[in-house]
Amino acid sequence: MTQPSLYVFPEYFELHPLSEEDVPGVLDGSDAGTGERFMVVDTRAHRSCYLANPVIKSYLELFRQPRAEAAALEELARQAACSPEAIATTVRAFFLRMRRAGLLRSEGADLREEPNQALTPGQVLGEYRVGELIVEKADVALHHARQLGTGMPVVLKVFVLQGPRADRERELFAREFSLMAGLAPHENICRLLSFHPGEPCYAALEYAGGKPIRHGTAEATLSLPERVRIGAEALTALAHLHRHGVLHGDVHSRNFMLTDERRVKLIDFGLSRRSGDAVEASSVPHGGLPAFMPPERIEPGKLSISSRPGDMRSEVFQLGVLLHDILTGREPFAEKVLWRRLAQAIRSQPAPRAVWTPEGERIPAALADVVECALAKAPEERFPSAMELLEAWRAAWPRTARPVRAKERACL
Repeated sequence: MTQPSLYVFPEYFELHPLSEEDVPGVLDGSDAGTGERFMVVDTRAHRSCYLANPVIKSYLELFRQPRAEAAALEELARQAACSPEAIATTVRAFFLRMRRAGLLRSEGADLREEPNQALTPGQVLGEYRVGELIVEKADVALHHARQLGTGMPVVLKVFVLQGPRADRERELFAREFSLMAGLAPHENICRLLSFHPGEPCYAALEYAGGKPIRHGTAEATLSLPERVRIGAEALTALAHLHRHGVLHGDVHSRNFMLTDERRVKLIDFGLSRRSGDAVEASSVPHGGLPAFMPPERIEPGKLSISSRPGDMRSEVFQLGVLLHDILTGREPFAEKVLWRRLAQAIRSQPAPRAVWTPEGERIPAALADVVECALAKAPEERFPSAMELLEAWRAAWPRTARPVRAKERACL
């Protein structure tokens, strides 16, 4: 049996409370948060190298004794009184950042499984000049870049994993772009520009904008017609996939981007597969954010995420969550709660009806009915695919209806 990889927070790192005069050398404001903060100090050079909040501090201290990532995840879930699945994505992303920062080290031969370093800004890769890093994951790094000569902005998705798992993960990486290359082009789907299977292995993708759809709809005051248009474009992208027998595999608000012109682009086909293909259903990992998980993929007794793959009706449910969020500014089920409470709500509680936009415009009943149907608990009660959902969405939008403003709300 293969032993799990063990990691350790080296003894030459010390954690000290942060004083006002301390200026850490490497900061990550998104992790630092507010309240009490700590410095991670490298005693070999006696310099600060990371800024940590109490959550980061407690996580790192788990690794004072070598342990596997899975064991750390179980312990953190126990402390948070939730299931490991509820925090797995966040914890594993953080775990990767700590490894890249050198704060967690592999033991022994496991060092060969550390990911490669991301590309260097300014480096020329093929016909592209590499820009700043967007995000690092366990197996890939995404960079801004520009095409030489034209200056066209693109995104480079680079395979970075090494070690025993690399061959299998690289096959999945190449498969993502093979599937994208076989799709007919669509204005609401991120376009594959090129794929390079050599070293480094990477794909060049159309730049789809810097804001996920949720951020874009939350940061601006949008009219109801604009929210309906954005929802229609998201549905059009999925309908295009379903029409060609393809499941996206990871439908949620972070995978729909808004361009600078506020057009929708669907991204990230790493978990996509052909509908009805049993081989792909068993070999391609099944994704999904907890708040977008359809009820049929939640085990009723354990309230854990099922290993059973979703289908087009499952993605219709996920689109229903997205549409509710676009219209109302809120996801239909409880946000920022423990997984058990969220899972129970998804399985047993009816989704709240979409009634008002954040700006105080009343949502037409016909649109709310479409969202409600998409969010039906039983898959057979939903639209069969995104194509039928799109048709219903278009039919339900009464363009001549007068919106009800916030001032009128108290009178109703």
